[in-house]
Amino acid sequence: MTNDYNSQLTKTVIIVADNKNIRRRSEMKRKTAINLIAITALALLFSWEVAYAQEEKQGEEKVEEFSGEEKAKEVSSEEKGAVSDLVNFIKSIHPGFYIDFAYEYNFNRPQDGLNQLRVFDVEDNEFNLHLFQLSFRRFPTTEGGLVNLVGFGAKLDFGEDADVIAASGLGDPDDEFDLQEAYIHILAPFGNGIDIYGGKFVTLAGAEVIESKDDYNYSRSFLFGFAIPFTHTGIRIHYPVAPFDFIIGLNNGWDTVDDVNDGKTIESRVGLNFEKFSIGVVGYFGPEEQNVDGDWRELIDIVATFAPIENLALIANLDFGWQQDANFDLDGDGITDVEENVFWWGVAGYIVYDLNEIVRLVLRGEYFDDQDGFRTGTAQKLWELTPTLQLRPFAKYSPFDNLLLRLEYRHDQSDEGVFEDNDGNFKKTQDTVALELLYYFTL
Repeated sequence: MTNDYNSQLTKTVIIVADNKNIRRRSEMKRKTAINLIAITALALLFSWEVAYAQEEKQGEEKVEEFSGEEKAKEVSSEEKGAVSDLVNFIKSIHPGFYIDFAYEYNFNRPQDGLNQLRVFDVEDNEFNLHLFQLSFRRFPTTEGGLVNLVGFGAKLDFGEDADVIAASGLGDPDDEFDLQEAYIHILAPFGNGIDIYGGKFVTLAGAEVIESKDDYNYSRSFLFGFAIPFTHTGIRIHYPVAPFDFIIGLNNGWDTVDDVNDGKTIESRVGLNFEKFSIGVVGYFGPEEQNVDGDWRELIDIVATFAPIENLALIANLDFGWQQDANFDLDGDGITDVEENVFWWGVAGYIVYDLNEIVRLVLRGEYFDDQDGFRTGTAQKLWELTPTLQLRPFAKYSPFDNLLLRLEYRHDQSDEGVFEDNDGNFKKTQDTVALELLYYFTL
């Protein structure tokens, strides 16, 4: 009996060890694959100019080598055309990279070391590599033949932010890598040109985006984090008719590559654009609940921009969202409840003023009402105020004119105790200060 037990115990230990080794090897393979992708992308990124130079040099050499009548070999026009087409195709691709690094301090000094109700800036008293991004873009055009009607876009994200935006059904959610966008872009030459996108792309909703370089503040708003989705996988069609532009699309839903049900989500946008004023109305309509096709989620998002004078921009963002028969833990007891017709809404405003090409001043204020707790986990009303100083110290010195430095202070407040302090208690306010350094470059 003892020998059988020891033998069984030994087998169990061996099986556990084998399983751990399998998981370890799987993790190593995944990280190796990600590293290979990054290395390959970097190699492509920094070889563009070299390729251009070599093409010009090779072209000159071929002219000299094959210009004489006494040369034994000649390159056919087809071969020359193939080489030229390939090089022109490579030249038409615009690579870029982007680095976002920051430090943030929470005056509450939360016991768990986390900033509550933040999107990317969740770690207190930490230096954080938010994002290292490699991007590739080819814009289709009606010039140069049918082959130029096809383009594409791709964004490869590495860092802490990649785990936050990672869509379900694509890779490991904890490997700090995300394929943020990967799509084919076809330009149909009808009227003003119809843009057709197929693949994975960012949402149409919101005044803010994933990349901090294209935002006004360092931290993201409550609306960006809790009112709207990040990405979609599907098809999108865009048609501009000045001063309007129209978008219609169909996708798998909010932040998912693999659809969680048999339904599809409809997206739409109507935009009106003038020199000093623009407004866009976006809508998302479709089932988003797991294995439920009939209970729809609807979102209306409105963004308006007004530039009354030079160097001043005023931006407003308004969101209304609701979900039919929502499945979530309503009272925090660990049991999934069903609540009919939950609702959330919010509004955010931005004042952006450029003192000069180096200094920018930004003030954001917003209000978010999650009356059922469906989006934040607590039925509450939130507001925040965020002043930001942005410096572009090398604005006159390319290629370092895209180096940005931001200093931000933010005050959050809720009507419920949701912000943790150093003793593990929860209070109604949270104050943070952050310093961000970022750089981006696109060929």
